[in-house]
Amino acid sequence: MGGDPTLALNICCFSDNIPEKFIEEIINGGISKANEANVIIAGGHTINDKEPKYGLAVIGEINPEKLMKLDNAKLNQDIILTKPLGNGILITGSKNSNINLDDYPEGISYMLELNKSASETAKEFNIKACTDVTGYGLIGHLKNILNASNISAELNFSNIPIIDGILEISKPENWSSGAMNNEKYFNKNIIWNNSISLSEKMILFDPQTSGGLLFTVDRDKSEAFQKKLSENENLVISKIGQTIKRMNQEIKFV
Repeated sequence: MGGDPTLALNICCFSDNIPEKFIEEIINGGISKANEANVIIAGGHTINDKEPKYGLAVIGEINPEKLMKLDNAKLNQDIILTKPLGNGILITGSKNSNINLDDYPEGISYMLELNKSASETAKEFNIKACTDVTGYGLIGHLKNILNASNISAELNFSNIPIIDGILEISKPENWSSGAMNNEKYFNKNIIWNNSISLSEKMILFDPQTSGGLLFTVDRDKSEAFQKKLSENENLVISKIGQTIKRMNQEIKFV
């Protein structure tokens, strides 16, 4: 983590029966976000596919001295998260026609927000450990840092930000296969607080689309770092826990 994207290619997989206006809107959305990130889209590839997919193959540059790695977390650091959780539940609920996405504008706004400002702030503060929170959910990505750095973590569930309204719709019919696979694979070596319900746990395993960044930060600069991150009002900056000495359990909820 810590690189600056510079150039991208569109990867477009669409079937013949998708109206051209929808394809145009998707590609224009990619162009808009690329422009926001100061990235040039130089071309791309189009593939006929019955299941629509769109993405970008991106290259960029990075200063090795500003590299943020999974194995750089240290003991007694604060764990900072930059976006609330739950948009995978929103997407699955919408795909299954259980909810209307228009009723959750907050969730959409976080997916539209780039991690650009958070990444730039992290480089300014010389943060050394970071991961995004995407397909493996909060628990999976946090475990990647903990295992790579040979430490454990104490988390406070009440400090973990959740998109408004998500807890009410965190139900089996809105849990994606990815969330259930994450729970099956990652729900090990965790000490859960008895007050945390299954619906709440599943939010922590929920795969995120355009999720936030997760940092471990030295305590002597944590407050200033959080204050600087919070200058972007479209983020929700939360100290969700701290790193501790490695124990048999990777994560403990207090």
